[in-house]
Amino acid sequence: MVGIIDPEAGNLASVVNALERLKIPARFVRSPDELAPAASPFDKIIFPGDGHFGQVMQMLNRSGYADALRRWIEPGRRFLGICIGMQILFETSEEAPDVPGLGIIKGKVKKFPVRKIPQIGWNWTQFKANSAFAGTLSSHFYYIHSYYCLPDNEADAAASACYGLPYTSAVERGNLCAVQFHPEKSGEAGLTLLKNWANGGATELVSKNQTSGSGLTKRIIPCLDVDDGRVVKGVKFKEIADAGCPVELARRYNAEGADELIFLDIGASYKSRATLLDAVRKTAAEVFIPLCVGGGIRSVEDMRLAMNAGADKVSVCTAALERPALLTEMAAAYGSQCVVLSIDAKRTGKNRWNAFAKGGRIDTGKNAVEWAAEAAALGAGEILLNSIDADGTGSGYDLELIRAVMDAAPVPVIASGGAGSLEQIREAASAADAALVASLLHFGKTNIPEIKNYLQKNGLAVRG
Repeated sequence: MVGIIDPEAGNLASVVNALERLKIPARFVRSPDELAPAASPFDKIIFPGDGHFGQVMQMLNRSGYADALRRWIEPGRRFLGICIGMQILFETSEEAPDVPGLGIIKGKVKKFPVRKIPQIGWNWTQFKANSAFAGTLSSHFYYIHSYYCLPDNEADAAASACYGLPYTSAVERGNLCAVQFHPEKSGEAGLTLLKNWANGGATELVSKNQTSGSGLTKRIIPCLDVDDGRVVKGVKFKEIADAGCPVELARRYNAEGADELIFLDIGASYKSRATLLDAVRKTAAEVFIPLCVGGGIRSVEDMRLAMNAGADKVSVCTAALERPALLTEMAAAYGSQCVVLSIDAKRTGKNRWNAFAKGGRIDTGKNAVEWAAEAAALGAGEILLNSIDADGTGSGYDLELIRAVMDAAPVPVIASGGAGSLEQIREAASAADAALVASLLHFGKTNIPEIKNYLQKNGLAVRG
């Protein structure tokens, strides 16, 4: 039986869904007493989650879990830390210098020395050949974090990746394992790694159908605009046409190699949002790549409902324009890496775009480029940049807008609106961190393997 610690940070539904898919018995740990060696119902523990180092450690100390985890880990019992679950094993973190970590691994957690953080996306990860639970592993895994671990003892390092600099992306010491990436959101490679860990060794390798590389890849992200339970697509936010069932399309795009999926509730009513979250819940139970949910998110409670349904990130647009402090509140609750600011931008003059609200119907008068920079400072960890002028036209992305926001905001940017050809997708992916695609995919004009093959042939790194 696997015990799952709830750190009150991040999407735990993804871990539960992954273990259920692998038929690994698991349940949440109810109290620190369940980690007592003589009485524990568990033979292994997972500590998953995103979140702030200081807040998570304060919760562990306050609840008694910190000492209970030390007593569990130090004698050599089975443990897997994921993302924040890796960072808390260390002594200190620059994210919260005055809050000590568990101190089980000597070393510190440092902020990436790069302009754009968080790191979000699929990064090539190389495990050491002697890793007990990974074997000879090379694969892309999904990362979403702003800080990296620096162990004092090189022998503790089990894997490496590169984001601005080479860094330790996994540690291993006997039965203690921890990874900075999210195996539960890393497709078949991640599921195999979880299965290896649960079985107690590297019974399977996961380097299947993976293209080699170094560093972060460009992401291709299908967007599912959902209204009353159906995927729809329009032109310049109008002329809406039916495009299919969201769950069926999500399955298809996952099988084709999509890097993420974005669900947007364009109805944004309570009824339509409930229908959308049901689709997200069904998708999250069988599609193990990151899911972002947006449309009608107006509060931290709305965010919590989306995360509990299986979302890994949420997108907010109108509510943030009306009350920018919402971005800070959401980042405090789940971490900036889970907060995506959606900007519906329309050109209003030379080198000028305004941010629109209410599904592109209301011009707020706010400069969209300046709003992107302001939102990043408030807590948004990613920008979903939608060009109203280009949306659904097939005339190409607004590259001038993309470059202006890329220059202004020190966070990853997803380019959206206007994809009409493979070359236009390449242009957008070259200018931004990721490219959103909708009509071309929904109506069968291309597919994800064709897009990725074109990008790779033209010099862009993609996940195989």
